[in-house]
Amino acid sequence: MGVRQTSMLLVMLVAIILGVLLVDEAQPRPGEPLGKYASRVTGAAADAAETLYVKALANAYVLLTGSTGASVRPKSSGGAGLDLGKVADKETQKDPLKQTTAKNEGEIDDQQRLSVERYREAIRNTGEDAPMVIPEHPDDIRKRMAVVDRNGPEMKCNQEIPVESSVTTRSIELRAKSTFQAKNNGVYAWKYDILFKNHGTETVQMLTRHWIFVDSNGKLKTEVKGPGARGVTPVLPPGGEWSYESGASLPTKHGSMYGSFQFEVLQASKSNAGEPSSFSGRVGRLALTDQGGKPRKVPCADEAADSLLPTTAVLSVERVIIGGGSAFVKKKNNKYVFSYDVQINNARDASIKIIGHSWEVVDEKGKRHVASSGKGVGGSYKSQSRDLSAGDAFRSQGELTSPTAKANAQGTYRVLIASPDGSTTEIEARTDFMALVAEQQETHAPNFVVDPSFR
Repeated sequence: MGVRQTSMLLVMLVAIILGVLLVDEAQPRPGEPLGKYASRVTGAAADAAETLYVKALANAYVLLTGSTGASVRPKSSGGAGLDLGKVADKETQKDPLKQTTAKNEGEIDDQQRLSVERYREAIRNTGEDAPMVIPEHPDDIRKRMAVVDRNGPEMKCNQEIPVESSVTTRSIELRAKSTFQAKNNGVYAWKYDILFKNHGTETVQMLTRHWIFVDSNGKLKTEVKGPGARGVTPVLPPGGEWSYESGASLPTKHGSMYGSFQFEVLQASKSNAGEPSSFSGRVGRLALTDQGGKPRKVPCADEAADSLLPTTAVLSVERVIIGGGSAFVKKKNNKYVFSYDVQINNARDASIKIIGHSWEVVDEKGKRHVASSGKGVGGSYKSQSRDLSAGDAFRSQGELTSPTAKANAQGTYRVLIASPDGSTTEIEARTDFMALVAEQQETHAPNFVVDPSFR
């Protein structure tokens, strides 16, 4: 076989791999450059917002250069649900307290199953009559964090920062490490690994995450708010560990990242009596660099003001967590078309069913528009409903239109919650408002809603 034929087969193989990975998730648009595609995908929320591009890029590079990348979970199988009776899975057989990074969907399902069992155990241990812990708004939890010294050990704004960081909050240690992956069409990609370690005596559950990604010039490039991580909302008992890997991309060869995870305390300790039942665990700032993991000085960025909304949002309503992100698609008939990508996590101990949806857009003048409404999940699922077993998660995509180049959008989903006696209760779970921004260089839009009733 000649070199040209071999090259053609290799290209076809890469295309097939990427095609399989991206079906129904984030297909490249006709004629879209890879660099623009990477920025668009990374700017979206949900887990693929951080990982999909890195996975696609890494699969091509593993064939061409031998480098590796972050794993990404395919769309959840849903209907069949998790077999909660199989507690003695291969993960727990290794060490029930130490969950290593999941490499495929089956291992993620194992982690979800274990989290559900741990959540149920925590409920039993606190008493059947104890009220369910209702998570607060993730933004409110983050705002309770003490102000961090920008020149202190967590941020090091005027110092060189390594590619690793470790911060402990309320006995929960969060270790982070970045690894350069590849460069393509002026876009630089990194994998990052996060390790959770519970050194305390409380049982906690991670429900949401928040990331800030900054380029080499100290400009905020992406703010990500999302549910869980990789589709999992892990429960960490005393001594518990959990890890995952994901990815990020920037237009500069250096940058930095930092953030936090929001936790619910399922079983409190006497030493923390009177403390809030939720808290944010910090992730110290670490470098994103292409220079072999050497420390790098990267300026800090000013975080967006409270009056601005990022293109991502997350909210938990009665332990149904919905996160979403938006990206500009095109201008058509004097209207701006945006895509949305949402992930719904069922952090309850019983199944739920998504039976209805509605999306509202608030334009620059504060005028409200019903962008979509009807039965089922909507978007890529159209009028189909969706069953979601305890601990499971799935994603859906769709489009919204706005008469203005900047707007806010919120998705609301009607959810049936199963009860032990066989009855169901209907609730409304939401994404919270996110920004719609047609200018690709902008990452936020003003909050045109400013209505406390939505909190």
